[in-house]
Amino acid sequence: MISDHETEVAFRFDALHWRFKGSLGSEDYRLLGILDAIGPVDGLRVLDLGCGKGRFARALQERGAEVTGIDLSAAMLAEAEGLARVRGSARRLPFASGSFDAAIAVEVFEHLEPATRADAIAEARRVLTPRGVLAVVDKNVAALDARRPWLPSALVKTIDERRGLWMYPANGPVRERWFRAGGLRKELLKSFGDVRVARLLSPAERGSALFRRVPAARLMALWIARGDGGADV
Repeated sequence: MISDHETEVAFRFDALHWRFKGSLGSEDYRLLGILDAIGPVDGLRVLDLGCGKGRFARALQERGAEVTGIDLSAAMLAEAEGLARVRGSARRLPFASGSFDAAIAVEVFEHLEPATRADAIAEARRVLTPRGVLAVVDKNVAALDARRPWLPSALVKTIDERRGLWMYPANGPVRERWFRAGGLRKELLKSFGDVRVARLLSPAERGSALFRRVPAARLMALWIARGDGGADV
């Protein structure tokens, strides 16, 4: 059953679906980070949590993966042509245990209701094989702004929210939440045996020595959560 929080998230994505790109460059830094985390995907069964229009899913399919997408937004899913997909919640995945070798969640956790994040993580673990891997790409709350590195990115976000330039209204029932690397790692460790964090260097940050030398200042982080071994299902 879709919660009130998820209903609002779906409504916002349905209303603003035209803002989101339907394709992805082969050298996208988030995609490269995911591929580095998962390894060769040819022949793997992969779940794309919050797949949207399917751009990351299609990039994995092109490399030989068998990808299934799930998302709350009907409008976003309608544009995910060529992808096996279902509308649903990350809190209660409509898949059997051990159905996937890997799962990805690209800028999805930031839209989850904090109280249900543990449920989403546990569900991701359930549908993965014992040695499965979950790759989460999301925003670092301690990041600095790429264009104005003397400003925290979270402060820029707050200002833009108040100006009505962000995904959700400033005083609405849902807000986008960013993460501390260690905080989300601890949450993932409750369901996964091993979790490590990588900092992704975006094209906007690449030209600055600050971001090249100080990974903790980068906006995007990658949490790589692995199962604790055992025979594959």
